[in-house]
Amino acid sequence: MYLARKLINKQTRYYIRESYQDGSCLKSRDVFDLGFDPSAYIVYPGGNGYYYDEQVEAALEKFGLYPTQDELDHIFWGFLDPEIRRVITGFQRNFHDKNTRASKNPHQAYHLFDKRRIHYLRFGRMDQQGIENVPDKLFRALNGKSRDEIEQYFLVQERVLAPRELKRYVYTIFDLKQVALQVAAAGMPLDLSWEKMDDCFIRRICRLNDDETFWSGMPVASGRLRAYLIKYAVMYFDQEFLAHSPFQAYLNDFRNRHRGYRPPEKVRRNMAEAARLFETTWEVLKKMDRKAFMRLYRKQALKYHPDQGGDQETFVRLTRLYEGMLKKKRNKC
Repeated sequence: MYLARKLINKQTRYYIRESYQDGSCLKSRDVFDLGFDPSAYIVYPGGNGYYYDEQVEAALEKFGLYPTQDELDHIFWGFLDPEIRRVITGFQRNFHDKNTRASKNPHQAYHLFDKRRIHYLRFGRMDQQGIENVPDKLFRALNGKSRDEIEQYFLVQERVLAPRELKRYVYTIFDLKQVALQVAAAGMPLDLSWEKMDDCFIRRICRLNDDETFWSGMPVASGRLRAYLIKYAVMYFDQEFLAHSPFQAYLNDFRNRHRGYRPPEKVRRNMAEAARLFETTWEVLKKMDRKAFMRLYRKQALKYHPDQGGDQETFVRLTRLYEGMLKKKRNKC
């Protein structure tokens, strides 16, 4: 089960839907209409207690669904009283559906468009070269979901995008950089090539709209752009690249990621401690060959060894840093 949203006259109507197997195809169906205010189905008897209106469970039982409290919490979480959410946060079981069905289809094939969307939302990068080699675990959120459930999932995930990112996002997931690269190779000014970019976007969104495999389990489009794709057309045509051409944005993104590497905080702390205990800079330690590094360790080990009046804890830490760094230097040889 999952929470579905549908925009009606500029208002969001909510439904509880279920992904179910129909032959070899995963489909979806409405199992309960929550209306415009799902919080109306949450009952607060007092204190921090709450339960869900019996109408909900009765309606679900007609479809053979008997959800646990955790599963209903997953549906209604955003509509619970904020104070109760604060109190119970951390006490719930994992929100992932215990029947994710991932194990039933361990070799699920993910559509490239879905993979591009998840990759950008996870890493925020326009450069997706080598995306086919990304481990499947990055896409496991799609396992066992119907096309409608997947699209509802992206409706929620895409909320993290800032307005300035929207066109970059569409540019990336529809792989429009190929057009920019071709235009640049032909020596044509990118500022004069928007018609080519627009034409490519329209062709690709229409091709996806007509892809029956992609929309498996959903009604036929009937010659119109599907509701789940309209948002991308709006993102593309209503947003700007903030005075940068798409190709320039792609290059800037590439340069920014390769300009410099800032290690995680834990690694930086280890680097600082190594420099302190070995009484030299991290740059010098990094450049040392194995023999020089071993000599330096012996010198510092004599200084910190408990038998020489040193501190046991400091000696142990020095030795652990030495062993870890020596292993890396050995791997480089």
